[in-house]
Formats: sequence, C-alpha cells, structure tokens
Amino acid sequence: MKKQFVVVGVLACLFTNINSHAQQKEKSEKLDEVVVTATKFKTNKKNIGRIVQQITAQDIENNQGKTIVDFLNDLAGVEINGNYSNRGQNLGYYIRGGRNRQVAILIDGINVNDPSSFSGDFDLRQIDINQVERIEVIKGASSTLYGTGAATGVINIILKKASKKGFSGTFTTSVGSNRASQNTKLAPDEFSANFSFSGTVDKIDYMLSLNSNNSSGLSASENENKNIINREDKFSRQNALIKVGFNATDKVRIVFFGSYDEFRTEFDGFEFDPVTFEGVAVDQNNSFANNQRRFGLTADYKYNKGELKVRTTILNINRDFFPSNDIYKGDVYGFDVFNNYKINSEFSFITGVAGQYQDMLQSTSFSAIPEGEGKQHFFDPYISVNYNSTYNFNINVGGRLNIHNEYGNNFVYNINPSYNFNFSEKNNVKVFASYSTAFVTPTLAEIFNKLPSVDELQPEKDVTIEGGFELALADKLTLNGTYFYREETDKIGFDPSTFQSINDLGTFLARGIETEITYKPIKDVLLRGNYTYIDREESLLLKIPQHKFGVAVDYKPFAKTNTSLSYKFVDETTDFGNAFLDSYSVLDFFVNHTLYKDKVTLFGSVTNILNEDYQEIAGFSTRGRNINVGLKIRF
Repeated sequence: MKKQFVVVGVLACLFTNINSHAQQKEKSEKLDEVVVTATKFKTNKKNIGRIVQQITAQDIENNQGKTIVDFLNDLAGVEINGNYSNRGQNLGYYIRGGRNRQVAILIDGINVNDPSSFSGDFDLRQIDINQVERIEVIKGASSTLYGTGAATGVINIILKKASKKGFSGTFTTSVGSNRASQNTKLAPDEFSANFSFSGTVDKIDYMLSLNSNNSSGLSASENENKNIINREDKFSRQNALIKVGFNATDKVRIVFFGSYDEFRTEFDGFEFDPVTFEGVAVDQNNSFANNQRRFGLTADYKYNKGELKVRTTILNINRDFFPSNDIYKGDVYGFDVFNNYKINSEFSFITGVAGQYQDMLQSTSFSAIPEGEGKQHFFDPYISVNYNSTYNFNINVGGRLNIHNEYGNNFVYNINPSYNFNFSEKNNVKVFASYSTAFVTPTLAEIFNKLPSVDELQPEKDVTIEGGFELALADKLTLNGTYFYREETDKIGFDPSTFQSINDLGTFLARGIETEITYKPIKDVLLRGNYTYIDREESLLLKIPQHKFGVAVDYKPFAKTNTSLSYKFVDETTDFGNAFLDSYSVLDFFVNHTLYKDKVTLFGSVTNILNEDYQEIAGFSTRGRNINVGLKIRF
C-alpha cells in the first residue's frame, strides 16, 4: 500500500509541475473524430449517443512493445484477466461485470467468435499488434447491429490497409526479458519480428504482413514456496496476413483477404478440492496448438444517397491438446450485407441482413461431438434509424430479429437519444442515454454436450440502461462519465454437480460507473486518467475488481522522442474456491526515438517497475520487472 501512495504522489507532482519545454505527444481526443463501430459507417463522434473508446495508430506507434490486450486492459470498464501472466495464459474478457461469452470481437467489422470454444469467444492471443491499425470499443448491449454475444461490449480490431504509395514497408524487431518478480536473473527470453510491405499499382493495392513471437523463461504456475521456480512454459506465435484490393470504379471497391494465425503454448494445470472446489495450481507438462484460417471478400458500393457494404468470411479453427489428445475444430461461414441510405441531411437509416453457419467437431476423453452433428445456423435482418437534427438533438433507434434454427426467433432493440450543448466551435458537452437489449445463444459445445437429464438451455437475455456525458474544451480537456445498469435473465451458468451449463434462475444485476479524462496543461504534455466501479453480487465478481483506476503522463522532451509513464491500480478479487487475491498496482514506462529522417525508430520499455508480486489467477504467476528494447525500420 505504501508503494501505491508513493507512486500516486509522484504522478500528482508530474501532473502539476512538468516543465514547459516538452512537446505534446498527441492531441486530446475530440468529439468531431470519425468512428465506424457505433453505426457500421463513418460517423462523427458528437452525433453518437454513447462513448466510443479508441486505440489509435499513434497510440500503438508511441507504445511499441504493448500487445492488443495491454491496450484494451488500459481502458475504463475493461478488465482482461490473465494479461499479466504467462503469454500462453487463457484470457478473461470482463466488460461491465460480464464474461467472455458476452463480448463480441470483430476483425475489420466481421464477427470472428469461435464456435468450438466453450464460451464461443475469440482468442485474442492469436493476433499481433503489428498488424493492427486501430481498435474501437463500444460498451453496453449492441446486439441490434452485431447480433448474439454483443451483450456487454464490442471490440472491433481494424487491421492495417495497403499504402497509397507505390511501395513501402516496415521491419520491426524486439528482444526482452520475461521473468517473475522473485526471479533475479535477467535474460533475453522474449523475441518478436514483423515484416510488412504494401503498395499500389494502378487500380490494385496489396499488403503482406508476416509475424513471429517467441516467449520463455516464465512458468504458468507459481510454487507456494517462493524460493522454488517452476519449469518454464514456452509460447510461440506466427501470423501471416494478405490483402488485395481492387478499385473497379470510383464508386466500387473490392478487397480479398486471407490470414493464417497459429500459436503453441505450454501450460500447467489444476487439482480441485472435491469439497470446496478450490483449485490448486500444479506444475504439469501440458501443451496445446491453436491455428486459425480466415478468408473472405468485402465489397463497397457508393451511390448518390448512400453506401452498400458486403462482408463475407470463412473461418476455420483447430485446437489440439497434449498429452490428453483432445481435439476441437470449428468452422464458420458468415455474411453481412448492409446499406446506409440518407434521406436528407438529418435522416438516414441502415438496413441489413447477417447470417452464419457454424459447425464443430469435438473429441475428448469425456465427450465427443462427431463431425457434422454439432452445427447451427441463424439469419438476422436488422434496421437502424438515425436522426441528427440541426438543433443538436440526435437519436438512434434500431431493431434486430434473430432467426435461429435451434431457438426460434429472438427480437432485440435499442433507443439512444443524445444532445449536444455547443458553447463555441471547439467547446462542447454531449449528454446521452440509452435503453438496449441483447441476447447470447448457447454455444455448440453446450448444446451438443448436454445430458438428457438436464433442461434445454435457453438464450441469455440482457438489458442495459445507461446515461452519461462527454465534455470537450478545445484541445485542452476531454472528460466523460457513464452510469450503467444491466440485467441478465436466463443467465447461462455452470452446475458443478453435473458439470453442465444451465440457465440460472432469477434476474442478475450489474451496475457501475466509468469515467475518463485527458488534459493538456501545456503544449508538450498529455495527462490521462480513468476510473471504473462495478457493483455486482459477490459470487459473480470472480476475478473482476470492484475498483480499478489508472493515470498516465505522456511527455515529449525532444522533437523526435516520446515517453509515457503509467500507473494502474487493480482492486482485490476472489477466485474459484473462495481464494482471495490481493489488490496490486503496476507502474510502466515506454520510450521511443525516431532518427534518420523518420526511417528508424528505437523503442524500449520497463514494465512493473516496482517489481510487484501478485496473482491475477489463484496459484498462477505474473510477470515482474521486465525490460524490452527494439527497433523499427521503414523503407
């Protein structure tokens, strides 16, 4: 606790006493920025009645060494459990007190959730940050636009596009340590390399990105005797991404894409107390391989009154576990066709239809789903109407009908008004409110592994009510705050007596507050802070901190140098078996310097500077103080 007060005090001093010779790292976020995830089309932020969080290309460039989950974990209202552990650790996506199954993950606007996983979630360990242009996050029920699973939030990972130049490329590499806090040995245990090039020839543009990551040195589990370090668990990942675009006319654009993502990781296991169900981590020689292939086509057609978009995808996922020889395979064939029609400068509406066919194979020592038997499909027409008045009032109303072959029809809708108080051209306050519903269908594993004695699962139903504000004062200050109230009925839970998924009886509540601030006191400095509070029944707060806050100082001491010092506090939590996990804090520092006419960037970081010893998951290790250095070459 003493460390926390020292760090907060140091950062408070920095907030008020940074010298005036610094240079701004980046401009404060403005309400006139354009985002796409909230409406599926480019929309001015001030006309959107909710908070859209962005991880920009500049954020990624200035924090080389961070991963996708590092960036997401910095956002208000988002907790990525397992992020500070071994690189191969399973990740929990906890947005507004929810779980993995309640978060929709998109890549370039296309849903990529895995039908073969128990929660139906996409594994963020698959994607490398070097392939990412930016990330947008919206929180709250969003099933109207994004269907099943979009109950607590949507994460849209937008990949890089081809360069508009004739030819350009980058090579990025880094090396770093990967040790627990009790390990005093500093060794090069993490390596990464990325090579990308892209260009344009006449009407055709292209991009290829190749990536490799390797990590060792850190065990997944932690020995109860701190003087004993368990066997290291290695992690490796390879990625390949290709995009080819064709501008058929000035109104028609077609893009073909394909990717191959693979990671292999060693992991440790649990032994459970048969009475308390408390898990004890055990150092084991387990491993698994996960690979996925994504292929698809996107097409955009612009016309006088609007724009038509077509999104198609084929997703194939394979997971193999050793030494158990468990096998999981999943296939998805999906499409989303949607049109934005502008009636006039104030009214527009989006109509669309989306669908998916899902199939899975499962072969384990406990259960089996033969190929061709575990499948489902659904077909969703939807509409979203937007009114942006000339007197600063905006409203979005939408509805979606999910037509599911197993569960019939499910209708969801949203109502989302907002109003802008424009004090001047650059000073604005937006107030907003929303009422939205969502649904989460059971996964294929839950449907087809069900025992005959267990009742049929029903889709989970969610309702979210929220209200808040967003303030922007020129380029000096942005401040937002949101209160949310969420209800879950037919919540999909787990019965430890039958090891089956069930619908829990009753209505389950979650409520909370999220707030973010950025402030630029002088030209050279950007100060950032956020706070999250979650109020939920204690049994549903496993691994979810009730309080979480972070502060950061971004400082540019020289024209080509960026630095960032950040502090994060995570409240105490509990794990399965009533295991108590202490609160912890993490202090990180990132720096980069560009030279040789912006052709070369040197970067480095020191993470967990205070070498805090803590656990995110009971019995499992976390990373201590570690160093990473690297370079990026542009050509």
